[in-house]
Amino acid sequence: MNDFEVFPEMSGEPVNDAVQARLIAMDELYNCTIIPIYSATMITDARKEILANGDTYDLIMPALTEGSSLAGEGLLIDLFTVNNIHLEMPWWSIEASKNLSLMNKLYYTLSDIVLGDKNGLGALIFSKKLVEDNNLTSPYQLVYDNKWTLDVFFDMCKGMCRDINGDGILDKEDQFGYLGDNNQIVSFMYYCEINLVKKDKNDIPYPSIDNEHVINVVDKVLAFYADTTSYGKTSIFGGHVDANKPFMNNQILFRGTSMLRTTQIREMESDFGFIVPPKYTESQEKYYNVYSYGSPGVAIPISVKDPEENGAITEALAYYGRLMLLPAFYEINLQTKITRDEDSPVMLDMMFESATVDLGYVYNFGDIRDMFTKIADSGVNNFASVYASNEPKILSEIENLVDMFS
Repeated sequence: MNDFEVFPEMSGEPVNDAVQARLIAMDELYNCTIIPIYSATMITDARKEILANGDTYDLIMPALTEGSSLAGEGLLIDLFTVNNIHLEMPWWSIEASKNLSLMNKLYYTLSDIVLGDKNGLGALIFSKKLVEDNNLTSPYQLVYDNKWTLDVFFDMCKGMCRDINGDGILDKEDQFGYLGDNNQIVSFMYYCEINLVKKDKNDIPYPSIDNEHVINVVDKVLAFYADTTSYGKTSIFGGHVDANKPFMNNQILFRGTSMLRTTQIREMESDFGFIVPPKYTESQEKYYNVYSYGSPGVAIPISVKDPEENGAITEALAYYGRLMLLPAFYEINLQTKITRDEDSPVMLDMMFESATVDLGYVYNFGDIRDMFTKIADSGVNNFASVYASNEPKILSEIENLVDMFS
């Protein structure tokens, strides 16, 4: 359900009611009615309207992967130049703004206006029953003792894939150590403090993965993926939604998923827990998580008639999103209705506070993001040769983007 959807009356569901309360507040305080327009062809529609100097859209929210096309065509306002938008405030993602800027310009970023980025944030959950039945150390305690590392996580999963129904194959009736997808290998890069690109002193990106650390992490993850006693693909169950049921049946020790999927297992009878994704080693300074590159960004078209007034309304939407919408989603839905213990909220805080995004993940320069999935699909760590063959295209696409933004 879309965050902006207008409900005729309060329903008792926290997020729905928070959306409605914000719409009322915007109308009363700013004499402003929010009219959402949904479109499967948003980028095309927005481009056409902006080029015609129309004022249909005061605010657009493209996926991060789509925003660059409009920005590169000069159709979006640099948010750094809008006086009434205060990007240093907590209702804007400071981390996203820092990482999504290019040449010290920012045409879209993440905020608390909607929940799409929060719903898409990576989530790692575990079955308490399987932890207890197999006499495993509590993942919570491992975090508190600073021992929650990639190796420990992989060791816990080892031997947990079991042919429960005895038919000789691992299928939807069996048990798994970790259930995920090969495309999550790039998430493991972030867990291990690897950015696909970094930026120089002029705020221009450059690739930053041609190093031994990346090769070592890929080696570890590929070995894990190849271990049929540890890892199973979500496709065994038909997809992410269908994988909710086996997790609720305690067939999965750890599941890599999204925050949205965790809200769909609130009826699970057994206890489960949230756990922050593991570090590479104990010496890594902090834990990391990553937002989906499909997260909706906030952008303002250059065709708006009064950018300052528009900025004030956008700022208010983000502020009341923080004040009303985020607590309903985070504190009531996730921390109160979904979590089952005192530790999960601590883990949720860590997962949200450590969330990042970088330009390489968003723009996928020269397949810099997707090449990890291709390597995982092949099962062979040929990262060095794959990167070497892709590097000219990576550099060329970065240069093209910089030229567009210039």
